[in-house]
Amino acid sequence: MAENILLKIKENLKNFSFAEKRIAVYVLNNQNDVLQMSIKELADACETSQATIVRFSRTVGATGFSDFKIRLSALQNLDKTLLEEISPDEDLSTVKEKLTVRIQQTLSDTNKTLNDSTINEVVKLIDKSKSISVYGMGSSLLAASDFAQKFGRLGLTPFVGHDVDEVIAHVVNQEVPGLFIVISNSGERPLLKNLLKSIPEEIKTVVLTKTPKSSLAKCADYVLNYSATSFPNKMRTSETTSLLAQLYSIDLLYYRYFQNNFEKHFFQIQNSYEKTHGPRKK
Repeated sequence: MAENILLKIKENLKNFSFAEKRIAVYVLNNQNDVLQMSIKELADACETSQATIVRFSRTVGATGFSDFKIRLSALQNLDKTLLEEISPDEDLSTVKEKLTVRIQQTLSDTNKTLNDSTINEVVKLIDKSKSISVYGMGSSLLAASDFAQKFGRLGLTPFVGHDVDEVIAHVVNQEVPGLFIVISNSGERPLLKNLLKSIPEEIKTVVLTKTPKSSLAKCADYVLNYSATSFPNKMRTSETTSLLAQLYSIDLLYYRYFQNNFEKHFFQIQNSYEKTHGPRKK
């Protein structure tokens, strides 16, 4: 999936160093000119060093300046207004296109940030655990429910808690070896951090989050890191892309788990389908 390097630059403006921010602004305002420039010419135009240009290129996902220009050239015909936040006077077709750009970027970035070996390790934990609990707050609760629904179709019975007291009461008494999964975009809610610290040692913990260096992630045995596009101090379309990234990450866990015992799980899915879509008795 192609990465939109202009969107990557725009959403990370606040995180760049002073020199990198000068490069970012110049690129956003002079895309076509940059395509014709050498690395020295761009460095001179931005009053910075060639090494900083290379570092900036790598920061936004390119392997170097040449690769950066290739990715930039692929966006020559892109309507730059699609990189802006949604406004009240836009027609529906424009809103569709803007969300599509963000969703594509979210999935592309998430594929990079989700570690394959960590996914495989968590799938092994799911397979050998006698009990599984999953919890999320706000929109993350929707992702937790999706996890339970998907794996429930394969014969597992994940417990979904709807408040912290309910979760603690269940988890401290669940069978071991067990697994507890917390879904949190920021990973900084004190309530969740305290919850994770109360989990018995015999139960492995997994955090699905956008922020792998958060205080919550530091308390977990395993961290699954997704990505979501967002612009600071704007409309919170990141809530939409964060939920999509969470659901996509859960899909990857589900299908990887499905692969590990394909014939058995295929039969379970078929049986579930026939039971729910078979002829109804009068």
